[in-house]
Amino acid sequence: MRVTPGSEVRSASADRADEGRWAYRPDIDGLRAVAILLVVTYHVWIGRVSGGVDVFLMLSAFFLTRGFVRRMDGPTPVRPVAHLIGIFRRLLPAAAVTLVGVLALAWTFFPPATWRAIWEQTWASLLYVQNALLAADAVDYYARAEVPSPLQHFWSMSVQGQAFVLWVVILAGCQIVVRRFGASPDRVVGLVFGAVFALSLAYSIVRTAAEQQSAYFDTGARLWEFAAGSLLVVVLPHVRPGPVVRALLGWAGLFGLLVLGLVVDVQGGFPGFLALWPVLCAAAVVVSGSGVASGGPARLLASRPLRFLGRDAYALYLVHWPILVTFLIVTGREGAGIVGGTLVIVLSLALARALTAAVDTPVREWRRSDPSRLVPIAVVVVATAVVVLPVTAWQVSSELEARAVAARAALANPGAAVLHDPTLPEPPADAVLLPMPAALEDEWMQLDRPCTGDRAPTAEILIGTCNETTHTARAGRTIVVVGDSHSQQITAALVPLAEQNGWGVIMLVKGGCSMGLDEPGMDPTCDAWREAAVDHVEWMRPDAVVTVVTRSDHGESDEALRPGIDRFLDRMGDAGIEVLGIRDNPRFGFDMYSCVAEASDPVECAVPRAGSLADDNPAVVLDRAGVQLVDLTPWICPDDVCVGVVGNVVLYRDDNHLSRTYAATLAPLLAEQLPPSLG
Repeated sequence: MRVTPGSEVRSASADRADEGRWAYRPDIDGLRAVAILLVVTYHVWIGRVSGGVDVFLMLSAFFLTRGFVRRMDGPTPVRPVAHLIGIFRRLLPAAAVTLVGVLALAWTFFPPATWRAIWEQTWASLLYVQNALLAADAVDYYARAEVPSPLQHFWSMSVQGQAFVLWVVILAGCQIVVRRFGASPDRVVGLVFGAVFALSLAYSIVRTAAEQQSAYFDTGARLWEFAAGSLLVVVLPHVRPGPVVRALLGWAGLFGLLVLGLVVDVQGGFPGFLALWPVLCAAAVVVSGSGVASGGPARLLASRPLRFLGRDAYALYLVHWPILVTFLIVTGREGAGIVGGTLVIVLSLALARALTAAVDTPVREWRRSDPSRLVPIAVVVVATAVVVLPVTAWQVSSELEARAVAARAALANPGAAVLHDPTLPEPPADAVLLPMPAALEDEWMQLDRPCTGDRAPTAEILIGTCNETTHTARAGRTIVVVGDSHSQQITAALVPLAEQNGWGVIMLVKGGCSMGLDEPGMDPTCDAWREAAVDHVEWMRPDAVVTVVTRSDHGESDEALRPGIDRFLDRMGDAGIEVLGIRDNPRFGFDMYSCVAEASDPVECAVPRAGSLADDNPAVVLDRAGVQLVDLTPWICPDDVCVGVVGNVVLYRDDNHLSRTYAATLAPLLAEQLPPSLG
């Protein structure tokens, strides 16, 4: 070879290595098959997370970056917008069909109380923001659900979709730099994504240590996994270990992936530094298969069965989780078991093959046969419409039904009024129960707006926990409801009285944090929140404070005073603030709303009052000047039986919280127990 001054000398092996990174890699298809098998088997049989999703995230960035880098300095650079539309043209059709299938399953098999959440998650999945929704729910006291979501697995596709948009923007910028300044694509991409890797990994470690549950779904805490895939494209031609080392790397990487979910609590520890394990293992497998044939796992991964399964990996990921969740709901089981799990996997494989053959493959063939730029746009629009039309129609029809029921509620759903006023006519036996299942999430009591003016808290820990009625600023009297979610729910009985009397109502509540100052909270910040809340109430000096002073229990413990509630009463007494001490409502070992919805007769769900409440109100020992005790038990457990329905209204929204609808019907009963000072 003749060498002229300034020419670049490359060895033949270096040229082959560089060219090899663009070639089709059947072993990577096999690696995708291994990853999806791990995901499915761990979900179905082990009940844990495997780390296979992390492999998918890294490989998706590997392929996206490889396509850009290959053309970055060539005659036909990548058109970013068209490329991005093309990505979603490949992803959306199969996802849309899956979403419609889940809607059909929900309509047929899922409890109506889950429908609203499924609608919400359908929209979130379609718009690639499901991870944000789940991150919010992961730290939300009020988002507890007994029925698993059939769309929960769309979180990873949302992260992937968000990262794809960001990656196309970043790679487009890299392409501009490369073409304008003649820089090396590998160098530019390596520097940029090296920085992304370092920053995101540092953020991920800190975020995971602070709030792991929400960090798990955080795109920012996952970007380093994508960056690792991009960096792998850059370093691949420069990493050329010998055959023995490559073989060891490959087998070690594959073994590491197979045992990861058994050794590490993936769901409880990711995506911090522990997620380096699957990412590095997958990278080792890719590096191992990048040269000539060796004793590594490349030949196994490139085998026909694994390549065949790898072809359906995306579809299998889409369908396996809804099938598993539906199976558990239909059978009433907590786990699939050997036989049931086998049935779930076989059905998932069959549906994945059908989804690939009937949707994914035809869409790809259409693109190949028609190069028009309108084809990808048409695919995205049609796929979106396929989901939007049925979910919108379902929501609208449900809303119309709810409005019709609400219009008849005064006569058909009197709630506690039937216990208070014996002259009321018997409500129609065929009336629809309120609240309706699809409206159950609205049954958390909320006030009109965040606290404003001098009522707005200054302590950071109280931000977001203080709300008020609109007219509070000009009200003659102000009542503050403070404490946990049980205090929050009883506010629904107070608001109608406040509207009648022109009172302002402020709700200062945090789920799981009662005003028993010595009671362990459900949130580690409860102690600090309570102290700040008491300080804020003392500063506002309302006319009265409302809080729940006892705690009921459905188990071995008896109903008792909230530990430390006497110290709270002392603080209020010293500040000259009157307290309305509410007796707690019953708690159950089952979801009362679900029981009523599924029972042929709501009486089947009733339990004796003694199963949750004491014979006598434990709060009587708190009777003192400035404290007015309120006990609504006779209208919650009439005749010493805690029922699920009164006056065609369901009393509870779950296993221990009063429904907002029923609590509102308790207003006249609460009025009878208010102190004269509020008259």
